[in-house]
Amino acid sequence: MKGLPVILGIALAVSVLFNVVAVVRLSDDDAPVMPAKTPEARKPMAAESAVEAVLPAASVEGAPAREAASAPAAKPAGKAAPAGLTLTQASLRNDPKVREVLQANEAYGAFWKDIDRLSKVRSKFDEPKYQQTVTTATSDFLELGDPARAQFEEAARIAATNYAQAKKEYEAAKTALPPKDKSNPTAVAAYQQQKDALDLRYQTQVKAAVDSLRPYLNPADARHQEFLSTADKWLRTLAPRPVK
Repeated sequence: MKGLPVILGIALAVSVLFNVVAVVRLSDDDAPVMPAKTPEARKPMAAESAVEAVLPAASVEGAPAREAASAPAAKPAGKAAPAGLTLTQASLRNDPKVREVLQANEAYGAFWKDIDRLSKVRSKFDEPKYQQTVTTATSDFLELGDPARAQFEEAARIAATNYAQAKKEYEAAKTALPPKDKSNPTAVAAYQQQKDALDLRYQTQVKAAVDSLRPYLNPADARHQEFLSTADKWLRTLAPRPVK
């Protein structure tokens, strides 16, 4: 009978152990089962990460290229029209000689405005300073280099002096003309004949003064052509004032 309690104790222990195992198994069955990741399942995720890492960089680097592709193509750079000169017709813009002549005309207009402003304040300078300023500005407009520049300026001073002398003689001769008696046709005719002779002589002298500048200028240059077309007016502006 003594062995019976031992057997019952063993049986009780085994029963308790069995119940514990059963409870543990039930707990495991209730928990959600997470499938193990296989190497094959992990590979796509790694590939996706690599693509995501590359795409932002590619987007940033490709943006300028896309913007450049979408921008309008730049037109070939042709010879630009002169500054301050706007030509609306393509036939004018594409003709080099036309552009040169029009540019020279625009430049001469601006140059003459400067000379006109200077002549209005002539009294504020001494004569040598005034004349040198005018001739230097003129040489700049004509784009003369050495030695033509110095030669032209010396010829200009001589021509201006000759012009001033011709003007002085012309004005003096006009005052010596007989009175113009409109009631006497013969007297009117005589007056007009003498006046015409004086005018012709004066015009010849002025032309000679202008012509003395031609050897230092290029007749094929548009700027020189513009200058020569009104060189008599320029000489009148440059000519020394008569001494009173």
